[in-house]
Amino acid sequence: MALQPESAGSSLALEVVLPPGVSTALTTCPSISDTALKIAADQWEPPPLDLANASPARIRDFFLGGDKSFALDRDWCANATRLVASLPWIYRDERDFLHRAIRFAQRKRRIHRFLVIGAGLPFARPVHDDVLPHRDGLVVYAEPDEYVAAHLDLFTADLPQVSAVRGDFLEPGTILFADAVRALLRDDTPVCVVLTGVLETIADTDDATATLRCYTERLPAGSLVVATHATVDGLDTGDAADAALAERRQQLCRTYRNTAHQPPRHLRTTEQLQDILTGLRLVQPGITHTSAWHNPRPRPGIRPVESLCLAAVADVRKPRPRPITSGQTR
Repeated sequence: MALQPESAGSSLALEVVLPPGVSTALTTCPSISDTALKIAADQWEPPPLDLANASPARIRDFFLGGDKSFALDRDWCANATRLVASLPWIYRDERDFLHRAIRFAQRKRRIHRFLVIGAGLPFARPVHDDVLPHRDGLVVYAEPDEYVAAHLDLFTADLPQVSAVRGDFLEPGTILFADAVRALLRDDTPVCVVLTGVLETIADTDDATATLRCYTERLPAGSLVVATHATVDGLDTGDAADAALAERRQQLCRTYRNTAHQPPRHLRTTEQLQDILTGLRLVQPGITHTSAWHNPRPRPGIRPVESLCLAAVADVRKPRPRPITSGQTR
């Protein structure tokens, strides 16, 4: 559903920290009202259960060493790895980055509440492994896929610190108005939002930027956003090996596109990811490749650019947090 913004008079005043060269157009646009988000959420239709095609969640589980994949997922992975032999490492580098980012959020920012969007299956090195040892640790997983949601529901039944909701990043109301997320945001305690493997499924950069803002303007001040994005940025197109790797990475994105019920994957540059994160303050060292972000033990002989995935952690900074309302017009 296409959402209509509020009138300009009711937009929020956010503290905007722009990187050089980034347009202010999206940071000054009117906010989407809670009412509009709630209407869209009520009209959202979850994708149908699909067990006849490869699943992004089971693919990720397989490459991370899990055992929840089907034969058709493993066939897809075998074909994809023929295109990009390092694909298992791309997934592992991304997950390694995620756990370093979680530890950063916990140790440097004292954040122990996590909203993981596009969670995938919760079995191979899940976020809560790092979070639950802390007495205040809370995790909410949000996932649109019915198969994954069923696993999450079963998995979280015996874990009071972990909850799951069925919702889609592109329909923020399906996530923000869920009871578990409202509880996570209940007392202005900072939250870390995790977006790994999500932004690259969105074709339009402006859509990704505007949608992310729907979340960040409703987060408590001091919150963090952890994001990754598929890329070929940094490869030397004048080098034959790098050019071939970039082409195979692009072919892999088309392979996702040609698989039924899988969202297409889109490659973006560092500058384009920076645009999506407009209005947030990047944590040093800024946007890097996943294998390079705060990594004291990089794989020997492997350039960071070969992880083919960008990584960023960004601060949510604003004068006042915006509480989630019950959806009534203000």
